[in-house]
Amino acid sequence: MSLISLDFLRQGSIRWGMNDRLQSSDGHRLTSTQIGAIGESVVAVGLTLTSKGRLAPFKPFADDDGIDLLIYDKETKRALPIQIKSRTKFDNDKAQTVQFDVQRSTFTDEGGSYLLAVLLDGADVVCSWLIPMRKLQAEARAGKSKLTIVPSAKPTSNDRYTSYRRHSFEDVAKDLIRALSS
Repeated sequence: MSLISLDFLRQGSIRWGMNDRLQSSDGHRLTSTQIGAIGESVVAVGLTLTSKGRLAPFKPFADDDGIDLLIYDKETKRALPIQIKSRTKFDNDKAQTVQFDVQRSTFTDEGGSYLLAVLLDGADVVCSWLIPMRKLQAEARAGKSKLTIVPSAKPTSNDRYTSYRRHSFEDVAKDLIRALSS
């Protein structure tokens, strides 16, 4: 996998996000599969950089069980499974809410796994929510085939997901290191 340098990202050359509706003038648009792959890559790079290499994300050969990345801690020699959900726009602009769905067929609350939901603006993370899977069923709206969360990215919001909201990869990395160290 090739990585784009951070200076390139800062120049805005690939900032094609929420305001652009992810559609080009020739009608092309990113698919949900592409958005998911981009989110996983952004998370892997962000966690590696902010942990100064302590956290090493690995992609499973197949993610049949909803594990998008295994986060390996080089210091403790332990790993955590992470399911990543990525979105690129608000579902409600005024409330700044975004819906993330976890399929029941891939949901498991065993093994210390986490859900990391990220709201992307191009290759930048606007906001993220790190939720232990053991707490997801209690926090999510339960449907027949999926668990749904609808958090707000608004800094002043105080919804049920506020305590899980993270504004930087540093915060996510610290939480994961804390979980891996306990």
